[in-house]
Amino acid sequence: MGTSDPEDDGLEEAVEQLGQSRSWLWMVVLLASTPSMVNTFHLTVYVFWGQSLEHWCDVPALQYTNWTADQIRNVSNPGGVSRESCELYNWNYSQLAEMSYPEAVLFTGSQHKPSTTECQHWNYVGNGIVSEWDLVCSRKALKSTAQMAISLGKFLGALISGLVADRYGRKKVFATACMIYIIAGPVVALAPYYTLFILARIALGIAGSGTHNCGFTLLAESCTTKRRTVLAVLYYMPTPIGMMLLPLIAYHIDDWRTLQFVISAPAVFFVIHIWFLPESPRWLLSQGRREEAWRIVNAFQSEKQTKQFITVPLTSKTEDVMEPTESNPPTTQHWYQHVLPFIYKLSSLFSHTELRRRLLICYYATCVSSMSYYVLNLNADNFTADRYIYVATAGAVEVLSYIMPLPLLRWTGRRQTLGLLYFLSSATLLSILMVPEGRTTTVWIVAMLGRLCVGAVYSLIVIQTSELFPTTNRNTAVSTSSTLAHVGSLSAPFIVDLLGAEAWYIPSTICGCSVLVAGFLVLLLPETKNSELCNTVEEILQTDRVSFRNCCSCSS
Repeated sequence: MGTSDPEDDGLEEAVEQLGQSRSWLWMVVLLASTPSMVNTFHLTVYVFWGQSLEHWCDVPALQYTNWTADQIRNVSNPGGVSRESCELYNWNYSQLAEMSYPEAVLFTGSQHKPSTTECQHWNYVGNGIVSEWDLVCSRKALKSTAQMAISLGKFLGALISGLVADRYGRKKVFATACMIYIIAGPVVALAPYYTLFILARIALGIAGSGTHNCGFTLLAESCTTKRRTVLAVLYYMPTPIGMMLLPLIAYHIDDWRTLQFVISAPAVFFVIHIWFLPESPRWLLSQGRREEAWRIVNAFQSEKQTKQFITVPLTSKTEDVMEPTESNPPTTQHWYQHVLPFIYKLSSLFSHTELRRRLLICYYATCVSSMSYYVLNLNADNFTADRYIYVATAGAVEVLSYIMPLPLLRWTGRRQTLGLLYFLSSATLLSILMVPEGRTTTVWIVAMLGRLCVGAVYSLIVIQTSELFPTTNRNTAVSTSSTLAHVGSLSAPFIVDLLGAEAWYIPSTICGCSVLVAGFLVLLLPETKNSELCNTVEEILQTDRVSFRNCCSCSS
């Protein structure tokens, strides 16, 4: 026999009380956030094993002579040794191989310089993915693709992880992403072919979105509103810690495959996360799986609290309560039942002028914030800075960027804080153009100031977006903005590698101009500080009409 009123078992109150348990919250924060450190390793290691290498064209016909490498370069390479050595003189190298080096110099000096051709093979100073697969000259874009691949994976992961997690649970998606980390990291290190290397990097990106998004959702559903802000800051801390640890690891490991193995090794401990991280009790409650939610609550509540809340035994009685009937249908939904409402909610946002304006501004601001964030993370070579110090300092700056907006938000509103941070980051990045050439330390310091402001605004724009839209469409607005953020990160390695090769200051200038435009656009958004969140589109439109009438009456 089923119970007539299953909601009286006290589960909702027990879940709320669980969100105040310190042991529960520390466990969830620790298990949900630590994969972010490995995610940071894989995102940032490109700075070390994807660096541009000095190279020169290889001449197979001269390999077996007694000439030195410098002598071969002097005869064959128009550009000598550089990061842009891509051409080879069309001498008859079989003929030159029969001469001594002095004879070859006399011969080539007495002849008109022949035409040049693109190199087919290169020699390198150092090692990395560039020397592994000859990612130079006409193949240079393939080097940027190595970083783009992980951003593409994060883009795809952001698209699918939310829908899958809503259908199958946060823990299952999180655990699957952890398994991908365990497998894909070593595959990147062992990959004999460039294509396999890229596919494994895409898999790492998908794992990064899966662990990060589901971990944050699980944490948000596991704590009370009062503790959410502090726990969110703690949740993001493994990211800068990873950025500060990676240079120490890379400094002692020269071989890129060994380095990839070492940064992948911590993923083995994710087996602990898979085993011990609990499912979100709130998600179980929303799915009608009350018995499973009770098991989690009982495992972490004290004996006194357990007696206080359990009013029905965890036996077949609970199962009878949730037995599907005509009045209590199953909560299982097919994938299209999640996708179709998502499409409808997105279209409803674009159907209203005011909401469409807000959404497009948030899309642009989020995209350029992400682009600037990753450009500045990867731009050590163009700033000719010590990449080890550069990355470690960027990690330390990121810690400050999480803290800096907090006092600003107390003094000003969301809109003013965002505008101020965008203008400050633009001013610092564009001021790099006025730094005399060769003042690398000055450029590096100014770039870090810009990085500080960009990092601060990168997290704040998400809060602003969530407050600008109604409850019925809020998740849609935030998730699509997050997707657009990954479009910005996709473009970052190409801006750094391809445009940075034309002039070292181009990437930072692009970022400075982009965030300047974002600063003006966010000032067009309404202020949301201390404002009640609207629940429906109609409430937002009504609020705008009231604000407009008040503005007109004041002006008249």
